[in-house]
Amino acid sequence: MLVKTIKKIDLIRLMNIKKNIYYYIPLALIVVFFLIKISYSVPEAPESSHSADSAKTALIPDSIVALSSGYVMVVDKKFQKIYVFQKSDHFSKVFEAPCSTGQNSGSKQIAGDKKTPNGVFFTTRILRNPGPPDVYGSMAFPLDYPTLADKRAGRDGSNIWIHGTTASLLPKQSQGCVVLRDNDLKRLAEFIFLNRTPVIISESINWVPQHQASPAKKDLENILTAWNKAFIEKDLRKMDSLYRQGTEIKGKRREELNEKIRNLDFINKHFVLEPRDISILQEGNNAVIIFDQIFSVAGNNTFQGFYNKLILEKVKDGWLIVDDVTSSDQALALAEHKQKEVKTPVVNIHKDIQSVIKKWATSWESGNVTAYRNCYTHDFKSREMDLDAWIAHKSNVRQKSKKIKISIDDLKISANGENATATFIQHYSSSVLKSKGKKTLNLKKTGHEWKIYREIMEP
Repeated sequence: MLVKTIKKIDLIRLMNIKKNIYYYIPLALIVVFFLIKISYSVPEAPESSHSADSAKTALIPDSIVALSSGYVMVVDKKFQKIYVFQKSDHFSKVFEAPCSTGQNSGSKQIAGDKKTPNGVFFTTRILRNPGPPDVYGSMAFPLDYPTLADKRAGRDGSNIWIHGTTASLLPKQSQGCVVLRDNDLKRLAEFIFLNRTPVIISESINWVPQHQASPAKKDLENILTAWNKAFIEKDLRKMDSLYRQGTEIKGKRREELNEKIRNLDFINKHFVLEPRDISILQEGNNAVIIFDQIFSVAGNNTFQGFYNKLILEKVKDGWLIVDDVTSSDQALALAEHKQKEVKTPVVNIHKDIQSVIKKWATSWESGNVTAYRNCYTHDFKSREMDLDAWIAHKSNVRQKSKKIKISIDDLKISANGENATATFIQHYSSSVLKSKGKKTLNLKKTGHEWKIYREIMEP
């Protein structure tokens, strides 16, 4: 009887142990899942804020050393995120989305290693419907990988794209490309200016306060200052000293440079020929300086220049130029500049831009397409449309809508040289639509007028 009782007790204990195991194992798995999720959680980029103070103290990637105008894209391979930042009076994040990079970690070294390269790159063209939508989405932007710095380091491979996919987006699923959900890529396309918008790809972003100066900023600015001084003084030997041995400007490029600097003596006496629209990006031991350079002037004070990129490598404790990429003369829009002693007061700039925005809104309300079109630059781009396509699209909308009314609140204008940004809350109503959202207009000076070259609407 005692034996039977002991066996019964042991059986009850065993059943309780099993019951506890069935209870605690799922609980333990849930705890482990959340611990893993927390340890791999993605650090949030600085959110856009209506508070200027909080925006100015927000964090940015330390790879953005300086940004004059336009946008810069930054890819974080560790956390599979892509961001776009813009600079006006302070940096702001204007886009964020998940992405997928190469299946293997580390920077690309050879073709077929299934790694995404690290560095500073530029999109070279746009490909429409490049392949099966579930693989490539509706468009792709090839990057200029491998750069000269990559080739010098023995890195190879090709066809590194930013492209979409209509299939489910999984982390680290690509062969080396940067992949986004197709709808996200269509939004990203609004911020891309071919050959001009930098794409920084990092193994992991190091976030720093945006007011904190990069340790490399002064050294890189000094390189640009020395390059410009040698350019103005027509001292090509001094310019050569800034380049890594064997990468100096030679052959046809040197002949073209000599042609550009032929008449600089006279111009420099009367006009400021400093580099304009300067941006500096750094990823590891590689850096890129982007700027516009003036080299001639016509009788009506209209200047002609070129768009330049200096590609640099850190050698020991200093930076040396290893390549430069110069656009054709026609690629840089002609711009009128005042002589050295003449400056346009900021208050006048703001009034001029307010006038443009008023003209833009009233011409749209009234249906004056000619006046509306005249508010935009010839190279305007929005939502994958150039100016002609944009006006055709808006004209179609206008035909279907009646009683259009636009009102603007909380208008903020920031100007930097001949580029400006206007942000405001737009209230829109018509016979078919009523909406409210934040609108950003990027403007630039064309001759005597400010005109819109980018337009972005946020819900």
